[in-house]
Formats: sequence, structure tokens, C-alpha cells
Amino acid sequence: MLPYEETPAKKVLALLKQSGGGLSVKDLCERLDLSSMAVRRQLTLLEGKDLVFSHKNKQKIGRPTNSYFLTDQGHEEFHQDYANLAVDLLVSLRSLDGKEKLNEVFETRKQEYLQRYRQKIPGKTLEARVNQMTQLLTQDGYMANWERVGSNKYLIKEMNCSVAQVAERFPHLCIYEEELLSELLQAKVTRKHHLLHKDHYCSYLVEG
Repeated sequence: MLPYEETPAKKVLALLKQSGGGLSVKDLCERLDLSSMAVRRQLTLLEGKDLVFSHKNKQKIGRPTNSYFLTDQGHEEFHQDYANLAVDLLVSLRSLDGKEKLNEVFETRKQEYLQRYRQKIPGKTLEARVNQMTQLLTQDGYMANWERVGSNKYLIKEMNCSVAQVAERFPHLCIYEEELLSELLQAKVTRKHHLLHKDHYCSYLVEG
């Protein structure tokens, strides 16, 4: 794990995480206001730690350019603490009381989130509620953003998953998240991208 302070390397990792894909050296220079040499120095450091890898893009004209992406280990830099403990506890609960008890735990968690968030999403329009929901998700570590994709249709992207390691062992947790968003936003919510399916982020289509 890299040091907590906002070092240039940390900023590069955060930008790659938020991009939902790859960024070139030029992209990083513009967003960080750093020279090409300084950015390449950080990328070399991160590649040496197996946090970043590059992919060569062929150009119709000129030399190929590299896009940089986070490795699996790079993504783990953003995972929350205590994930392994949570997994162990859920495994033990399933062994002792079965899947039904585990589903009760996930449902209880969903209901607690509904109570916690419902009053924080008072928007009268769907767009207002999507905006408020995205802010709350970001506060919870999901690095979320949204965009309008049609008439009363919006796409919420979660660039980080605070419960990724738990969801890998208990994918059913993701179904409850989809249900939670639908109830809070008072709209139809459909998952379009999924980190567990090797996408670069999770996303949900929200339709009024």
C-alpha cells in the first residue's frame, strides 16, 4: 500500500481509477499539470510496483501511443480495510446458519441503508435524486459520477467498490445494491457494467 499522503504517484492512481479506462501520458500531464518527464517517472515507479500496466494503441498517422491502466493490485489500493474480516465472518455465518440467514443479513443491511439515505435524497426530479445519490455514494468511497444518457435516463458509474472483496465471495450482495438504488431513486435501475465481470467500473442505468 502506498503512503496515505497525496503523493504524485497517488494522484496518478486516482486519475486512472476515475477514468474508467486508460489514460495516456498526455492526458495525465494535462490533469496533473506536470511535465511529461515527471509523469513518466511516476508511471515507471508504479509499473515497478505492479500497480500499473500499459497498452500500446496503434495510430493511423504517427507513432503508437501507450494508454495506462491499473492492475488488479492497483485496484486493491482503493479497497477498504477489514474486508478479509468481513468475508471470514460471513463464511462462518453461512456455515453455522445457512444461506437463508446470510440473505437476512444482506436484507437487513439494505433496510438500514434505506433508513440512513432516504431523507438525504429529497429531490423532486429524478435528475436531482441521481445527483444526490451520487454524492452519497462518493462519500461512502465509491468514487461515483453520473451523466444524462437520454430523456429521463441517467447512468451512474462507481469507479471504486468499497465492498469488492466481500462481493467477490458473495455476489448476491450486488443484487441488494441494485435494489437499494431502485428504491432510493424511485426509478427502474439496471446494472450495465460490473467490476466482478472484469469491467473497469460498475454502472447502473436509471430510468424514470
